[in-house]
Amino acid sequence: MLSISDLTAGYGKLMILHDVALNAAAGQFVAILGPNGSGKSTLLKTIVGLTTLERGVIRFDGQAIEDRRTETIRSLGLSYVPQRENVFKSMNVRENLLLAVRDLAKPAAAAALDECYVLFPILHDRQSQRAGSLSGGERQMLAIALGWLARPKLMLLDEPSAGLSPLFVTEVFRTLRALRDAGITLVVVEQNARSVLRWCDYAYLLRDGQVAFQGSAADLLADEETVKSYLGVAITRKDAVPI
Repeated sequence: MLSISDLTAGYGKLMILHDVALNAAAGQFVAILGPNGSGKSTLLKTIVGLTTLERGVIRFDGQAIEDRRTETIRSLGLSYVPQRENVFKSMNVRENLLLAVRDLAKPAAAAALDECYVLFPILHDRQSQRAGSLSGGERQMLAIALGWLARPKLMLLDEPSAGLSPLFVTEVFRTLRALRDAGITLVVVEQNARSVLRWCDYAYLLRDGQVAFQGSAADLLADEETVKSYLGVAITRKDAVPI
């Protein structure tokens, strides 16, 4: 679904990523881990055309997209949920969702909203509440729902658990797993390695803009010294078990 090779990119003349290679198979939940400043968010922005690409190839669903505009990439079935500014705070929840389905015919839009409320029940309860007044976890659920309503083949999410309570962290990742089970490919940048390794299929560990390690959650957990040296946290095998 997503294939990246020899990717060097950044902002203007400042290159953040260096010769990065990454793959995500269809229906796979891939995590991007790494310390602050390692290039995780820059990688997602590069995929959707928001950085300066010096060289490299990015293929999405068989098509080269490294020279495409962001709007074109989105229209191919790729959805990007940034960490910040990911909802319209002055609008209520229902207005946010209606905006996401504005191009659909009324029956299709109504059906999409009904399905959305099943997948994200908290949003049904908060329909009339202004998005800016939601809790952090509720707002993140709304942001994910807005990305999902675009009916993507691939979703990119930047730090979906940042600043959330442990309860909402679990709910966010449980929802993402449900999306994966429904056939959506996920590439998720995360600082919370312990949490995401409970749910993902595969992980890449970035360091100084390069891939330092890659493998399944089990592979990462089996190499505790590498994880600790790059992430600065100790993770054990029991952390791989979803709760």
